[in-house]
Amino acid sequence: MEKEIYYTVEKIKKTPAGKVYCIKSTLGTNFEMLVSDEQFERFDIDEGEIIDDKRFLAIREEMLFDNARRAAFSILSCGENNKKSLIMKLQNKGYSYELCKNMAIYMEHRGYIDEKKQIGLLCDGYLKKKYGKIKIINELVTKGYLREDVMEYVQNELGEVNFAENCAYIIENKFMPLPPVSSEDFKKMMGALMRYGYSFAEIKGGLTIVTKRGSEE
Repeated sequence: MEKEIYYTVEKIKKTPAGKVYCIKSTLGTNFEMLVSDEQFERFDIDEGEIIDDKRFLAIREEMLFDNARRAAFSILSCGENNKKSLIMKLQNKGYSYELCKNMAIYMEHRGYIDEKKQIGLLCDGYLKKKYGKIKIINELVTKGYLREDVMEYVQNELGEVNFAENCAYIIENKFMPLPPVSSEDFKKMMGALMRYGYSFAEIKGGLTIVTKRGSEE
């Protein structure tokens, strides 16, 4: 039968950041657990008190969750973050991946992270830069948004965007007069437009628009 482990709170130290429980287990392991004043009042543990393994682990889990929550609020107060960036920043503060992932979900469920709104704002900026659909999708996925969420937003919200017209704008402002189709300059233009995120069909449409406008002038 596995031997039960008990923990003795040998000392409680006061610090500017809160209270520190100095704990020693029956295995001889020493722990220092920093808790906020609010946690200290809630846990209600005195010096010399002995606690069992179940309560020790419950206190430790609650302490870590509360500390991670305060850290998450601090991070979110400094600027916009999606779930991926919040997870990374919390991990950099020493929290486990599992706790960081749960905290990101916790913040999203309570409205502190709104990824759909963030995707919308980013898309507005990308469209002003005349990015093509492919580049918009890749940029958002690179920033940590789920591809299925990005694809759903692009399909539902950007369906009316005339990407061929946007492509034509870039051609008119960066590559006029149009180079001959067989020239090296034309290949370079095509490569640049593809890096902007335009498909071959959208580039073809953009060239048609530009050519038509040129013939009307």
